[in-house]
Amino acid sequence: MPRPNDSPDVAASKTMAYILRHGAEKEGLHMRSDGLILLDDVMKAVDRPTVFRLVNENAKKRFELLYGYDPSPPKPKKTKAPKKKPAPKATDGEATGATAAGSVDALAAQLDATTVEPTWKELEFVALPAPAEGEQGDQRGAWYIRASQGHTLKVEDAAMLEPILDNEDGRRRAGLLVHGTQWKLWDTLIPRPNSTLHIFLSLPLLLAASIPVYSSANGVVLTPGDANGFVPKEFWRMAVHISEGKRTVVWEDGKETERVEDENEAEQ
Repeated sequence: MPRPNDSPDVAASKTMAYILRHGAEKEGLHMRSDGLILLDDVMKAVDRPTVFRLVNENAKKRFELLYGYDPSPPKPKKTKAPKKKPAPKATDGEATGATAAGSVDALAAQLDATTVEPTWKELEFVALPAPAEGEQGDQRGAWYIRASQGHTLKVEDAAMLEPILDNEDGRRRAGLLVHGTQWKLWDTLIPRPNSTLHIFLSLPLLLAASIPVYSSANGVVLTPGDANGFVPKEFWRMAVHISEGKRTVVWEDGKETERVEDENEAEQ
């Protein structure tokens, strides 16, 4: 969320990221399973010119605009069934048949009050040619927006991410699989002082273990990890500790090591 001293652009970008990645449901906005939200709904927080400019100028391409329409039927609102009334109890002197009849009537009333949610199916988003600025587009169309990645809300990855395979195209799109993080996190594995850490991953080993790897619309390479959400060390190619301009290889060939990386190796 924006901070008081953020510039207008930074505040608007943070607001968009919050809505598109985390807060749509909380803000009462409908998000499709592919992460798309009607731009008119988002513009209650950020105006249209600002949205288009921020999307175009964002160096990391965190947001994606699409023109088209959602052919899905309106999603029914959830309703709560009325509280069930307890069945009448028999009292002294009542006939057994009367008691049974009362129970049946009460059960029938409960069944009538039960709300059955109608089935609803989301249909695939239909993309249309985007109209030029100042022109009127297809009457069915509207602008939609989504975050390229980083959602905490549940979205369908297959609709937003393209699987990477261990072939020429996959290796080209993946490039070097490097996760950059803080060196202090290495302490969870092996104690070390604080600094910076780059972890290089092996695409063939990940895919051989059925751990999927994806690329997002903005070129970010992502993986959900194993069943527990982790990428264990057996899938690491190398780990490099960077401190004061010096790169030291601290993990290689499945074991700890400590050697200074030469310049040519660092560029590979």
